Amino acid sequence: MSNKLSTSTRRLISRLLAGGALVAIVAGAILIGHPFYTDVQAGKAQTQLAKDLQTASARQDFELNRIQEHSPVTRLRIPRLGVDTVVVEGTSKEALDVGAGHYPETPLPGSNGNVAIAGHRTTYGKPFADLDQLQTGDRVELDTPIGQFVYEMVAPFDGHANPWVIRPDDWTVIAKTDKPMLTLTTCHPKRSAAQRLVARFQLVEGPGGEEVSANTSDGVSPLPAER
Repeated sequence: MSNKLSTSTRRLISRLLAGGALVAIVAGAILIGHPFYTDVQAGKAQTQLAKDLQTASARQDFELNRIQEHSPVTRLRIPRLGVDTVVVEGTSKEALDVGAGHYPETPLPGSNGNVAIAGHRTTYGKPFADLDQLQTGDRVELDTPIGQFVYEMVAPFDGHANPWVIRPDDWTVIAKTDKPMLTLTTCHPKRSAAQRLVARFQLVEGPGGEEVSANTSDGVSPLPAER
């Protein structure tokens, strides 16, 4: 039997190789293009959310603590990282697809307790892409309908670093705290949901530059729900 491949066999192999190369090219294009596409979509949503956050109804909903899911809660800025994104209510996929979402079971910015916000790290605007680069003393500004609240990253505590990594099912990081705190969470490592990266901050300044004592447990509460 001849060791040489027949012409038809060689053609079949060539076609298979070409088909495999085409599949690889398409897969690579999708892999590269998907993050860009999600960033564009999130950017469009952010433009409208920024406008919605400035309305009288947004202020009223914030004051009455009745913000609906997917509605804007606050504008989040991290000067050190150049982050500027509007946070919506909720942490469902639809909510996070605009960039970042407020855990509805936690208090609103400025209130006593643990304000918690989740955000994407590699897609949909990737607001928390470089959360691991933050250091003690770095600030997060939350611009709400009733004013700005500034939080400062606290030093490592409870025997772990800050930021630190946890299991994806560790909900203790958004539990209530005695002092007015802010917790940011995102997936870890990048392009994986195997773990979560967490960063903790403490409220240091309220609207109008009002300083908040590090020893206070009262926070700077939003306006009363019932006036």
